[in-house]
Amino acid sequence: MKWIIFSSILMIVSGCAINQPRSIDQEPSISEVVTIQKEFPPQIWSDHKLLDISESKCANKSMEILSSLGFVGVVKSSHGEFVYENYSNNRAAIKCTRIEGKTFVYAVVAGPKVEVVQKLRNEIMWQL
Repeated sequence: MKWIIFSSILMIVSGCAINQPRSIDQEPSISEVVTIQKEFPPQIWSDHKLLDISESKCANKSMEILSSLGFVGVVKSSHGEFVYENYSNNRAAIKCTRIEGKTFVYAVVAGPKVEVVQKLRNEIMWQL
């Protein structure tokens, strides 16, 4: 049974990959030159720590930190413990949650340039 399924899939995939034969006299037509630019996956850096402050103080401090670093239009979740925003081509998110009488804070920064992402993550964590 497995062999039949595998053979069927192989035939379907093989059939899709067959190119139509081109006669020797045919020239490929090029109507436009397209430059392909290499895109890089984003760099993602994160860190966490436990704080002796409430979740709301953590979220407020997170908003202050992101604003001081140049993030504009910082958004705070309706529950008040999640803060995020964009800065240039970078995005940062900070989550504050209560665990065993302390506030666990998790910060993550993503962006195209590793040096910038690392610096932003470090600044956020140093100021928390």
